[in-house]
Amino acid sequence: MYFEERKNKNGKLFYVATERYVDPLTSKRKRASVVYHTNTTRARRQAERELVDKIDELISKKQGFFKGSSMVTFSDLRKSWFDVWQTTVKPQTIRREILVIDRLSELIADDILLNNITPLLIQNCLNEYRRKYKSTHSTMQLIKCTLNKIFDYGVLHNAIPFLHQELSNSTLLLKKNEQRKKRLEMKFLDEREVNALLSELKERRNQNYFDLTLFLIGTGCRIGEASALAELDIDFENHLVSIDKSLQAHDLRVDEFYLDTTKTEASERVEQLPEFVMQALRRVIERNKRFDDHMDNFPSEVFTKVDFLFRTEYGAPITSHSFREILGRVNKVLQVNCQEKYGFEWKKNAVPHSFRHVHISVLRNDPTISLKEIQERVGHVQEETTNGYTHLLSASQEKSVEAINRFIEKMGVNDFMA
Repeated sequence: MYFEERKNKNGKLFYVATERYVDPLTSKRKRASVVYHTNTTRARRQAERELVDKIDELISKKQGFFKGSSMVTFSDLRKSWFDVWQTTVKPQTIRREILVIDRLSELIADDILLNNITPLLIQNCLNEYRRKYKSTHSTMQLIKCTLNKIFDYGVLHNAIPFLHQELSNSTLLLKKNEQRKKRLEMKFLDEREVNALLSELKERRNQNYFDLTLFLIGTGCRIGEASALAELDIDFENHLVSIDKSLQAHDLRVDEFYLDTTKTEASERVEQLPEFVMQALRRVIERNKRFDDHMDNFPSEVFTKVDFLFRTEYGAPITSHSFREILGRVNKVLQVNCQEKYGFEWKKNAVPHSFRHVHISVLRNDPTISLKEIQERVGHVQEETTNGYTHLLSASQEKSVEAINRFIEKMGVNDFMA
């Protein structure tokens, strides 16, 4: 370490402490320095300490590019992953993940050393947690998903030895989990199941749920995208809908709902609408006008005034939560009377996303429709994502519209409206 006396452009003296160090990335010698302003023993010693700390920080930072040595315990790894991950997602996603992370502290002790973590240890911890708390399958899947992300991050940053990469390829890897496949199949509906579900929804007091279902089948929209739609987003002359936003309502009161961007940039799109969807939208708009007149004539605190298309019977926008509640009730009804009423046993669990599965599967089942057209229509970037929605059934978007029209005609929707 050496010290220099210098002058700034105004002629004022200042002092520089300089030391050389070896760059861990290149093995070349580099120089670091700090500035101090009084030439006293105390100031020089303070500069020495600051310079040592600065060099230590420079070396640690560069080592962090290829070493995970700063992460020793599971807590170190989890915190490091979360700090990076939370910058890539939306606030509501962070809030949901924090709940899962709180569960992880019950599952794996913070002070467990990373070198001692093995697939067997993780599996035993998961089994013990499941027995202790009698956790549901969905809860365990959420925990496993978060563990996958944390361990993948650890392997990437060399915090977990490369030989331990099987942690993210073992029983934790959800994409190869047979139970997950079965759960996906539970959500997918075939023609007769769609027909039964539509019949039950048609008997509900609020017909907006029936027409929302038709809209989702006809467009493949996500429920958040459909919830955010207003009448101005529909081009009735050209049969088009503009999708460029999503309604965020998770864990929020109605007056706290807000509009956000779509899930990805590719999700911003314009879709051509089949005629049965246009008819459903016209019915929804007519109902909304009658409801607005009723609110004006008979005001009440229970009513909510919004501009969104799809509304509950009290005027609030239909969200994923409120739609799931209705579908949950319909699922229970069908479990009891489906065999007697429709001639088959109901074994499915219809959710709002089921109709996106149906839409994509109908289009993928038609060999005349290109994968690119389907991706553009539903807002997918990766081919694998679109294929993940595919279930085989027993340029412009005209072919897509024709295919989904043929599918819905089999449901006898016109008979429902008679």
